[in-house]
Amino acid sequence: MARRAKRKTKRTHSRKKRKAAGSKKSLAVNKKAHWAAYKELQKRVDKAWSKLKSAVKKKANAKVLIREKNHLLLLLGECNFMARECMRCGKKRR
Repeated sequence: MARRAKRKTKRTHSRKKRKAAGSKKSLAVNKKAHWAAYKELQKRVDKAWSKLKSAVKKKANAKVLIREKNHLLLLLGECNFMARECMRCGKKRR
């Protein structure tokens, strides 16, 4: 009984190994796509940050400041997610 369980774990381990080895190309493409999306989000964050700073300098209405702040926080959250995805893809590739 113990032998049968041992064999089963070996088989599943080898399947995982084969699956990971077969998708190296797709991981590389995926990593490039994630990196491009991250860079695009970073540009949008910089633009939103400068827009918020200029609104503060102009002493804009509170509604405008809150809207700009919320937009910036949303973009920062998305950028953080994409950074984690890029790191995850980098770890898988190794």
